[in-house]
Amino acid sequence: MTRPDFPTTLTLLALSFSLSTLAFTPAPTEVDGRVLPEIKWKTTLGTFHLDKEAFWGQRFTAMCPSTSQKASADTSGVCPSTHSICQAGLQAGAIDGKGGLVTVQLNPGVGIPAGGAGKDMARSLSVVGKGNSKAIDQIYRDHIQRITWDTRFTLTGFAYKPLLGQRFTFDCPAAPKNVPSRHLVGTDSYALASMICPAAVHAGAMTLAGGLVTVQMNPRRKKLVGSVRNGIATKDGSSGLGAISFVANPVTP
Repeated sequence: MTRPDFPTTLTLLALSFSLSTLAFTPAPTEVDGRVLPEIKWKTTLGTFHLDKEAFWGQRFTAMCPSTSQKASADTSGVCPSTHSICQAGLQAGAIDGKGGLVTVQLNPGVGIPAGGAGKDMARSLSVVGKGNSKAIDQIYRDHIQRITWDTRFTLTGFAYKPLLGQRFTFDCPAAPKNVPSRHLVGTDSYALASMICPAAVHAGAMTLAGGLVTVQMNPRRKKLVGSVRNGIATKDGSSGLGAISFVANPVTP
C-alpha cells in the first residue's frame, strides 16, 4: 500500500494543540531514559486526542497502575479504540494485576479480527507484541506519514505535552539539490520546532537520500549545543517547550 502524504488533518490538529493548552498533564515516569505518562486504569486513547482516523497506525506507550481486575477470556489483543488502554493490556497478557508498561496501536476497524469484541469497530486498538503482530506491523507501515524536507515537528499534530516520551515514524524524501542551510538547534537532542528531515541527517538517523526516521518527544532542555555533522550545521540555543531525538525504527520498512 502507498504511504499517505502528510495530511492536512494533522496540520490543522497541530494548530489546535500546544504544550500548554491541554487541560491535563499525566504524571511522568522514567523508563530506560524515556519519560512516559502514568495513566489511570480507565484512560483511553481519546484522553490524548489520538482516537482519530488521522492517527491510524500510531503507537502509544504508558505506565498502567496495579488493579484487582481480572483478564477476560479474550486474549486476541484487539478491541474497540474506545477501550481502556490498561484493560486491553491486561486482556492481552501484556501486564498482570501489578500493572506495568503497555504499548497500543490505533488501527482501522476493517481488516483486523474482532476477537471476542462481538461487534464491528470503526477503529480498533491493538496491544503491540501480543497477537496479530504481522498484521499490526503492516498497518503501521501503511500509515507512516510522508512529510516534506522542511516539515517541522511542531506541525505534525504530536507536539503537545501529554505525548512526552512517545515515538512517531515519518517518511522523509531525498534532500533537494543544493540543500540550503536550515536553522537547526542542538546535537542529538534538537529543538521541538526543528525540521525533522535535516535534523535526522545531522543526527545520523538517515542520509540525504531520505528514508524512515522515528522521532521521540522529550522534556524541554534549557541549553542545546550546536555542531557540524554530515554536512549540516546546527546552532546553540534552547529547545523551546520540548525537545526531540531520533531512535531506532520500531518496524523494518
